[in-house]
Amino acid sequence: MKGFKYIIAIVFVSLSLSVFSQETKVIKNRRKQLEKQEQEKQKAGEKAVEDGKERHMNIQSKAVKKRMKKQAKRSKALNRQRSGKKKSFFARIFTGK
Repeated sequence: MKGFKYIIAIVFVSLSLSVFSQETKVIKNRRKQLEKQEQEKQKAGEKAVEDGKERHMNIQSKAVKKRMKKQAKRSKALNRQRSGKKKSFFARIFTGK
């Protein structure tokens, strides 16, 4: 009788493990779907931003585009200087390490 109880217990444990493994497969598939949807949503958002920037530039007049381009160059140079990536020619010569 004790052996029979052990066999029944082992059968129940093995059945519960197989059912549990199926649930994890479903959960994994759902998680993958959600991640894929999130990535698609992020790509769509980035594309919308790029389209908006392009439309904004197309609306501007020629003079405004020129000013914007000049200001972008100044801003980029200033940011580069602030971050320390590249200093001016004289700064590199006359500053010690």
